Amino acid sequence: MKQSLKKILSRLAAGALLAACGAAFGQAYPTRPVQLIVPFPAGAPVDALARSFAQALDRQLGERVVVLNREGGSTTVAMNALLQAPNDGYTVVYGPVTALTVHPHWMKGLQYKPEAFVPVCQTFENVFVLAAGPNSTARDFAGVVQQSKAKAGGLTYAHPGVSSSPHLAGAELFQRARVEATDVPFRGEAAMVGQLRDGSVDLGVVTTGFAINQNLKPIAVFSDKRLKAFPNTPTVRELGFPVTPSGYGGLFMRADTPAPIVARVEQACKGAVADATFDEMAQRLYQDTDFLDRAGFTARLQADSRSKAELLKTVKLER
Repeated sequence: MKQSLKKILSRLAAGALLAACGAAFGQAYPTRPVQLIVPFPAGAPVDALARSFAQALDRQLGERVVVLNREGGSTTVAMNALLQAPNDGYTVVYGPVTALTVHPHWMKGLQYKPEAFVPVCQTFENVFVLAAGPNSTARDFAGVVQQSKAKAGGLTYAHPGVSSSPHLAGAELFQRARVEATDVPFRGEAAMVGQLRDGSVDLGVVTTGFAINQNLKPIAVFSDKRLKAFPNTPTVRELGFPVTPSGYGGLFMRADTPAPIVARVEQACKGAVADATFDEMAQRLYQDTDFLDRAGFTARLQADSRSKAELLKTVKLER
């Protein structure tokens, strides 16, 4: 009995020591610069937001946060780079959730599983707009429906890449509305400008900032509430279509990162999202700062993934 009691006490002491060491490990982090990988090229809206977030995050962590652009593969290049980095918390990814909610359901040869990453915190919500070129005769969604019926082969709509949030938002909306529309992928929003403005493509699913800067006609917004920028433009829900795109994102780390470090970054993330400078940049980009902690972000991501799995049963993607 005495020997058993000694063993129990010994194990408890060892556990307490490990917990204390883990906590101290988290408190010491970081002691050198943290690399924040962005899955888009420099100058893209998410890149601009990420750079502002990096400045806010390094104020919270007390150590420099360096932005690295690793675009390509519909954001999978960045996720693979994170997976290949050490699990010490000094490499993180800042970007949209599609790499974990959409790509695992359709991409062949994907080098990772969603379980390989931990969604540390949500930081932004990006609202998309269904818009037409400035010379389009369509003024509302009813007009879009009429155009689709009158045009042989239906309408065309531009988006910034196969399986991107705007692509799937448009696909789901037109499916629900029973509107014949063919998607036209581009390499980012900037590449759409000419064909949207001259009417070569009928519509585009774009970010709010892009619609404003390019003087496009807003037809509907993919949001639960109307936008200040387009107060007279209805939401897709108002039109009767409960379409919710994955226009949100945040910070990701390797799932095997030590728990105290993940907790430290999550805490710092909350402070960074509340930073006035970060909020100002988000407003300039017509995006919303929207913090969710690890539990909330993970739950939203998992529900979104299930929804996208169902949608992708009916949306044809290049495989």
